[in-house]
Amino acid sequence: MIASLATATGVPIGGFLPLVGLGLSDEFQNQDAALFFQSQLEPSLVGNSFGAGGTPYYDLALVDTGAAVSLITSEADAAFDIDGAGFRGTGSLTIGGATGFLQATINDPLAMFVTGTANVTGTGPLTVNTSTLVGQSSVSILTIPPESDLPNVVGIPLLSQYATYIRSDQPQIFQNNGKTVRTPQIDFLPLGAGGQGITRRAPMQLKSGTGSAFITAPVYVFNFENINNGRPWTENPTTPTILQEPGAFFLNVDVENEGESLNNFEFFFDTGASVTVVSELNALRLGFDPTLDEPDFTIAVTGSAGVNQEVPGFFVEEFTIQAVGGSITATNVPVIVLDIADPTNPANIVDGIVGTNLLAGRNVVIDPKPSLGGGGIGPSLYISDPITSEFDWSSTSASGSWASGGNWSGPTAPSNLGIANVRHVAGGNQTALLSTDTTVWELNISGTPSQTMTVQVGSGQTLTTFAATNIETGGVLKLVGGTLDTQYLEMLGGTLSGDGQIKTGSGPISGQVENRGGTVSPGNGVGRLEIVGRFANGADGTLAIEIGGLVAETMFDVLVVDGPATLAGILDVSLVDLGSGLFDPQLGDTFEIFTASEGLSGTFESLMLPAGYDWFVKYNSNSVELVATIPGDFDGDGDADATDLAIWRAGYGSGSYNGADFLEWQRNFNSGGNLAASATVPEPGSLALLFAACGLAMASRRAG
Repeated sequence: MIASLATATGVPIGGFLPLVGLGLSDEFQNQDAALFFQSQLEPSLVGNSFGAGGTPYYDLALVDTGAAVSLITSEADAAFDIDGAGFRGTGSLTIGGATGFLQATINDPLAMFVTGTANVTGTGPLTVNTSTLVGQSSVSILTIPPESDLPNVVGIPLLSQYATYIRSDQPQIFQNNGKTVRTPQIDFLPLGAGGQGITRRAPMQLKSGTGSAFITAPVYVFNFENINNGRPWTENPTTPTILQEPGAFFLNVDVENEGESLNNFEFFFDTGASVTVVSELNALRLGFDPTLDEPDFTIAVTGSAGVNQEVPGFFVEEFTIQAVGGSITATNVPVIVLDIADPTNPANIVDGIVGTNLLAGRNVVIDPKPSLGGGGIGPSLYISDPITSEFDWSSTSASGSWASGGNWSGPTAPSNLGIANVRHVAGGNQTALLSTDTTVWELNISGTPSQTMTVQVGSGQTLTTFAATNIETGGVLKLVGGTLDTQYLEMLGGTLSGDGQIKTGSGPISGQVENRGGTVSPGNGVGRLEIVGRFANGADGTLAIEIGGLVAETMFDVLVVDGPATLAGILDVSLVDLGSGLFDPQLGDTFEIFTASEGLSGTFESLMLPAGYDWFVKYNSNSVELVATIPGDFDGDGDADATDLAIWRAGYGSGSYNGADFLEWQRNFNSGGNLAASATVPEPGSLALLFAACGLAMASRRAG
């Protein structure tokens, strides 16, 4: 059975994205012949920093314990001026991940430095407090091609040499290159630094292909055939820097769902995964089939070879991370189903991945130092208690100011570590009015089946969340010229409406709006709603469009997605009166009601269109158009001709078209190109024969 639909509050679908500032320099080991095969830890910046024109350049990078190597994008490669600095390699390497494979360029060894984003400034290229940088010299990194959607990545060669302290209690939210960055502060500490006051400790398994612990010095491999007089042992390595014993971190977990369980399974721990994953086999063991069952939600997964737009997700009843000092058990946990290669044995699949959504709102220390001589504390993941606080809307008034502390359960309104629960309290419909820029950790909005609870964002104002926004039954998020800036927006009921913009994601990593069971309604009246990131309209989601004339945004609604979109569910279109009577569409009137800049997949499964008219819903590669047409016009060009008959034949029997559709086509068929209906309608017997003939013809084509 499929796990029952859960409320959004609790474990979010998407967790935190740990980002750091990244710099490169020309430092490499060339003095000691015994060491030049190995990278060297650098507690401070050394060497000459890279950057075009001699100006040091710094960028953002994802801290990814699941990455076997470190990567930079082609854009960052140009900004660092890798080629101009003479560090361009000639070799390439095939790398793979969740979405396939790509070819990346192997660069010459250099030095790589990182720091938490609390130590960076700047809204365009970053400015870094260089005294906080730590890193490695003599490391070879990869440049990924322009077509890849991956960000810069700090991989396991560096992360295995430091204890990584992820400070959710110090959330960093800032603008960089026109995008909102939201990440915990990251500190890099010496191995063995321990939990920094955190006592709960989940033992980690350090697994490698040889079965031994892999925390050893990273190395790169040289191409001795290309030795020259410049940098004789660093030119054109044949592989990037790797660990001597490549491997990965694993945690022990228990998962329960519908009476089925996974007990003491080893799940890969990957800070580059914001969502938790189970393999297809383990999904079956837990009672859901990703192919046969309707998913509770879908997400887009970014990997080495692009984006998989429709990865199915389900809710499991209980998920436990085993830990000394108190295991962490979460309920109604969202997981996606995806087979991921085991980094310790790529021929096999990992049982699953512990994503950062299970650790949202907690401080975490990843200390991979193995125990020595059989004593001491081994590799550990330290996990704090939640560092966030709950703030509940408490006003019984019909409307109230968000900023007023008296309208909340606490003495003040929530701030950046506050989870804002804006739920209906009493009486009729209620509204929380936001009239100043505000930042919270998470936003949850809900009403009742008969009373709504609205959060209204006023003109020019921005409501920012560090984590997710959830709209549940009876909840309304209404933009009146305002902006919601959130990592992820999930709708399990309720309404998203208004004129304004929804920004999603974190820096170089896009987010999404997932309409699982609510209504997206652009405009206050008619208008324009923009979503930056992916949009997915699920099987129970509705897109509501009002049409009052021929002019987009001022006379009919438009939903604009700056990113990719996936459609299912319901399209509900209504005609409205904008002051001169109810709008009356004419033959050929066309309304582009939906656009998606990075492509569109899927179709609406149910159409609720104005009665008394005939409509054609046209799905283009990047848009959806609604065309007023005649019955039997299956291609939306305004007539019923032989082309439409061919379309009917191709779709008859598959559920797309039926006999009634044929009758509509025949009544309006005209070989001369006008719209006069055919004067004759076949008798039922002859119509049945025609259907049979079409069926035989199609069967013959299939057989051939």
